[in-house]
Amino acid sequence: MKRRRAEVLAALFTAVTLLTGCGEKEYLKDIKAADYVTLGDYTGIEASAEEPVVGDEVVDLYIEMYILSAHATTEEVTGRAVMDGDTVNMDYTGYIDGETFDGGSAAGASLTIGSRQFIDGFEDGLIGADIGETVTLNLNFPDPYLSNPDLSGVPVVFEVKVNSISKQTLPELTNEFVESLGIADCGTEKELREYVYDYFYQAAVQTYDNKIESTLTTAVMANCTFKEPPEKMKERFARNIEDAMNAQASVQGMKLNDYMQNYYGMDEETYKAKFQEDSLELTQQYIMYQAIADAEGLNPTEEEMQAEIDYRVENYHYESEEDFRKNSDIELLREQLMRDKVMDFLKENGRIETIPAKDGQE
Repeated sequence: MKRRRAEVLAALFTAVTLLTGCGEKEYLKDIKAADYVTLGDYTGIEASAEEPVVGDEVVDLYIEMYILSAHATTEEVTGRAVMDGDTVNMDYTGYIDGETFDGGSAAGASLTIGSRQFIDGFEDGLIGADIGETVTLNLNFPDPYLSNPDLSGVPVVFEVKVNSISKQTLPELTNEFVESLGIADCGTEKELREYVYDYFYQAAVQTYDNKIESTLTTAVMANCTFKEPPEKMKERFARNIEDAMNAQASVQGMKLNDYMQNYYGMDEETYKAKFQEDSLELTQQYIMYQAIADAEGLNPTEEEMQAEIDYRVENYHYESEEDFRKNSDIELLREQLMRDKVMDFLKENGRIETIPAKDGQE
């Protein structure tokens, strides 16, 4: 659990490079790291993770579900009964002990057979039904039934009328179809498969790296002795965490309070306290990284800083270096580069094991 927390904290902090105010002992440059941490062993640390692998089935499934399905055509089916994979338009009414119940009825609802959107037995029970036919399904709600715990395991009867049947037809994966998608550098089926593979492989490599780095960080921290870090620095890291979580909430189109409640089950008081708790650990991590950087000569040079700034200006579409500097926290960027150099050092001087993926594992 602690290793996972280290991974999450590092990911959150690395995700943002935000403009923040300056203050006494707010940044690592404002302190001597050795005053706040006594380093223990940090070379020869063991860490392992499973090799990054992406199976062909992952690529095939993604292309089918997210590319071909987006361009599928739908046609109404007549003259036969419902089959697996069909989309059924239906009216249904559910009864518990002979009485209808809230949420148990609908008219004109669509359901793709095999999607497992309804409780077990509902979709299978419609296979073989003809258009206009009414089917009686004697079922039980799952136990447990997370959507409504009060219904867990409860017997239920559904009366379902099949109004119509339709079927989706996926386009053929041809070079002409791929070219019509307009994806850069993807004009053939082979190039599209390579494009999707690279996407998933990069994610798998990131997962591998996160596992190694979080293991190393947790182990090195366990060998250290810490003093209470500066309060201003903890406050800054707490702001960074909150900013990162706000960004995640925004991606979901949500306010932070709603996002934390829905995804983590935390009210404002609880998640604010959690941010403070995590900020202490994150502050200690970076003080530890800084102490190692000072001991091993791993602080980023001005040339390295400039190269990173140039890269971000070009790839993050800033109008100019001045625009980037105005909207970014340069000292935070310096700390991130330092952390990256320290992690490279720990990996180069550690005992890293890549575990072969299990047969058939994605």
